[in-house]
Amino acid sequence: MKTVFSPRELARAIGVSESSLKRWVDDGRLEVTRTPGGHRRIPFEAAVRFLRDNELELADPAALGLTEVARVSSERATEDPADLLHELLIAGDAEAARSLVLTSFIKGASVAEICDGALRDAMSKIGTLWRDDPKGIFVEHRATDICLEILRSLRLGLRIEEDAPLAVGGAPEGDPYAIPSLMAATVLGSLGFKATNLGPDTPADTFLRAAKETGAGLVWVSVSSVADAGRLGQHLAWLARELALIDADLIVGGRDLERLGLGDDLPHRFFGDTMTDLAGLGRRILAARA
Repeated sequence: MKTVFSPRELARAIGVSESSLKRWVDDGRLEVTRTPGGHRRIPFEAAVRFLRDNELELADPAALGLTEVARVSSERATEDPADLLHELLIAGDAEAARSLVLTSFIKGASVAEICDGALRDAMSKIGTLWRDDPKGIFVEHRATDICLEILRSLRLGLRIEEDAPLAVGGAPEGDPYAIPSLMAATVLGSLGFKATNLGPDTPADTFLRAAKETGAGLVWVSVSSVADAGRLGQHLAWLARELALIDADLIVGGRDLERLGLGDDLPHRFFGDTMTDLAGLGRRILAARA
């Protein structure tokens, strides 16, 4: 994926003159870096923020490296985004899938909306393929890898300040799922947190150690599939008590919580089973700590 653009490339992408774009740079409306020779260069994340903040349309997506958007938009515009993404993931068309999601983000969709919408729906369908199709596991693993890359691309487009509040998190020990935790990190990043994703199968003491070493005030645990509810409950209760000693919040959520029957009496907060739930709780925590 291309990560930096010239003023000419970005101007072509949004259908304006290069001189207009340079004026926006000189006015401070658009962040740039400089090459050793003094030429302006626009990082991907700055370009995305500029497009989103100013609600600008993409006239030439290929100029931003979104080479498949024009084809997808013209041929499949009437299709449900989740159905289209599902088809692209089944086919292993990583570039088209990435282009589809990034274009939705550039047009103003929130990270939580994208995660709870097309990404979640498409991967839920793919997760059942193995029951009827011998190649289902291969397709699911390939689609998972594509989704992880899409989420990493979304994170590049987020504005994270140097003094942003810190968060760490992951999936608990015994939980192999990587996508939900990276979704959580990306959603929290979209709220202004500097989020460190520890990934799947993370022991409870690793969450605590990470919080202490980074100084994080928020720890998330994303539960997608855990076999032993009693063990997880014990680990979460211990972790919540330890985090309270360093003034850090523990929040827990995920699709497997209802099945596990973890009670609200545990000393932590649930964010439900959607990224929208997490975003709401994250905003409340930010407001309380302001």
